Amino acid sequence: MANELFRSQLASYASVHRDWRNKATHFVGIPIIVFSLLLLLSLWRFEVGDRQWTLSLAITIVAVLGWMALDLGIGIVMGLIMAVAWYAAEALAGALGSAQAVWIAFIALFVGGWVLQFLGHHYEGKRPALLDNIFQAFIGPMFLVAEAMVVMGQRRDLAEVMGESDVTAR
Repeated sequence: MANELFRSQLASYASVHRDWRNKATHFVGIPIIVFSLLLLLSLWRFEVGDRQWTLSLAITIVAVLGWMALDLGIGIVMGLIMAVAWYAAEALAGALGSAQAVWIAFIALFVGGWVLQFLGHHYEGKRPALLDNIFQAFIGPMFLVAEAMVVMGQRRDLAEVMGESDVTAR
């Protein structure tokens, strides 16, 4: 199901995400960063036909299509996760009520998410993968889903690519 580009990018990403503390910080930090971006992008609205869209929804759709192109199964799971995240970001932006409040929430979440990422890489003792290849920022969320699926025994085809061929569900 995974194409070769995804398999090679996933292997590269996994190679600098071996330490359990790094993985743990990424399982929290990456969703926070993605959510913060969706929150901020909810400020920009545009009309297509008679329907109003936000840049948050447009970017979500493009990202999910990209993830599906790399791996359909993981892309579908990402689509479900992103639908919830997008809806929550739009709801929070509405509840915050002003662009200034959204910006403050974005900055707090974005910075907090990155602090967790760099803390994890401190434990790992390796640089973040995206410093060498910016495309790794797109692979990061997929890594989390792939990791969870491998641990649950659902994607044995990716376990070896990720260097986790001995992982079993706990």
